[in-house]
Amino acid sequence: MTISAVREPAGPSSVSDQARLRADKVRVAALIELISREHNIRCLAAGGPIFAQLGLISPRVSPTATVIVDPMHQLQLVLALEGEGWSRVTQSNTGGLLPPVFTRVVHPRLVCPLDIYDIFPGFYAPPAEVFERLWSRRATLTLGRTAVSSLDRVSTVLVAGHDQLGSLARNERSVSNIDYFVSMFRTSLTPREQEAFVRLVSEVEGIEPLRPFLMAIGVRVGEITLPSVVYCQARLGIAHVSDSLIFAVSLFEAPPGRRFAGFRSIFRRHPKRVMLALLASPRSFAVVAGSRARHRRQQLAAPPQA
Repeated sequence: MTISAVREPAGPSSVSDQARLRADKVRVAALIELISREHNIRCLAAGGPIFAQLGLISPRVSPTATVIVDPMHQLQLVLALEGEGWSRVTQSNTGGLLPPVFTRVVHPRLVCPLDIYDIFPGFYAPPAEVFERLWSRRATLTLGRTAVSSLDRVSTVLVAGHDQLGSLARNERSVSNIDYFVSMFRTSLTPREQEAFVRLVSEVEGIEPLRPFLMAIGVRVGEITLPSVVYCQARLGIAHVSDSLIFAVSLFEAPPGRRFAGFRSIFRRHPKRVMLALLASPRSFAVVAGSRARHRRQQLAAPPQA
């Protein structure tokens, strides 16, 4: 399944960089849909061109295309793309101590990289269950004359809010975006969709990255929640998870401005567990650093030869 198999949107041969970016995102979404069908992989298009088709306004223009994949098939999709001329690239500027949550691939004939997500930081339900929730709500949109499985309106607002307000937002822009998302939530979603949004946050255990936004729309969020063992196993790619690692993941994934409040809340409720975890923290830091280094080696590894 080559790039040329997906028709380029009609338009003048000389187009602006932004127009080329938009056109390539459409082509990527259509191409990923066709490849995923061929290999029996479940994927959902996200961001970019799906906002307009869903009647929503994107909070920003991203230079990358995005797809969400069933965690069980993440590597299968990457290898399938490599077989079609794509290449993995290492994300050297993702920030933080934890491993990146996506794999980035590029194609020489496309201006936009593709980010393949299988984990959302701070959605503490097992990643496979998170994907099932999003998949069960999927929409079907026509992109590049191809019927593409995508996030629906509710899931799109959820994922966009996570991206802009949660652990992926590592600067102060997230604060100014709260008003934007509150406005989009109240004016773009129907009352039924608003209720579905709040339920979906609960189902994916996604309170932490969206905490300020949820408070702004009047949702009672309670105390800071801790990630589950299953989530930490998937996040770090390890089998054994200690209390110290659970606390480390919770703090490292929190936006920098909320880390102290998170630690104080956890310590107040679990003082003995926290003290024991602090004693084990040097080893936990080593485990986290090793997890990130292992992820980097995997990103640099050459694909297996056929």
